[in-house]
Amino acid sequence: MSRASCFPTLFLLVVGFAFACPSNGQALSETISPEVQKDLDLSGVWAMVQINSEIVQIPIVGERTRTTTTRLRLIIERSDDAFSVLEIHCTTNIDDGTMMVETTIPDAFLHSLGVTERTARLEFASDVNQPTDDHSSIPRIVFPWTTQVLGARLKDPENEALPTDVADPRVFDQDNDGHPGMTVRVEIMGLIRGEVYVVQRNRNRLVGTVVSPGFIQGTIEWETEQVVLGASSSFLESEGQGIPDPDPESNFFLAKRIDPALDCADIQQMDLLLLGD
Repeated sequence: MSRASCFPTLFLLVVGFAFACPSNGQALSETISPEVQKDLDLSGVWAMVQINSEIVQIPIVGERTRTTTTRLRLIIERSDDAFSVLEIHCTTNIDDGTMMVETTIPDAFLHSLGVTERTARLEFASDVNQPTDDHSSIPRIVFPWTTQVLGARLKDPENEALPTDVADPRVFDQDNDGHPGMTVRVEIMGLIRGEVYVVQRNRNRLVGTVVSPGFIQGTIEWETEQVVLGASSSFLESEGQGIPDPDPESNFFLAKRIDPALDCADIQQMDLLLLGD
């Protein structure tokens, strides 16, 4: 299992905003008051980009930093004092940190994810270092931990061990490509090309600063487990699973409110790393 946890100042100067953490004089409070919630209604359609980095050992190549960029379309709706969120994965691109290796997530993989449901809530951090009693508050949105198991049906998705045998009845062909589990394509040095068949358990938690009613930036905590069930080439059966990049600025997200008419095809064309508000 891998896990990354970070609450840093984001390094994206092009965005033009600093992400302030609940430390050094800031105290994280309970759910935002109804008055503040009214002013920060985040309901609507959002484009989000998530960046996750991990250190991996690649056969022949050695240690590299793998960066995964995921673009999503979110529909956020208010539900009492919280929010319900529907996530659609638009694209996932993987940079293996070397031109010698190329990992591709097929469209069938993404389409099989469907719509993911999760919740979110508003909180605020108050700056107790303010010289007056009128302390400023920094609104935040928290997406609590959520778990998604891919390529297997588990009775206990949180704790049940992932299957390690393709004959395990819990394994199924989720992406409907005729192979067990989920299929990922890999090419090494332009010479070895093939597919890897995996089951995964992915978990994440997002905490973001509401910079404005239309823009959020924040950090990602994440965990992942993966079992390789097989591959089209025995050379590709190596797990190749890494550990989270220890640089706390390497796991983050940005989200921008968009026109509800825009879909994943439009989000794919956006340069989300240049988002601002």
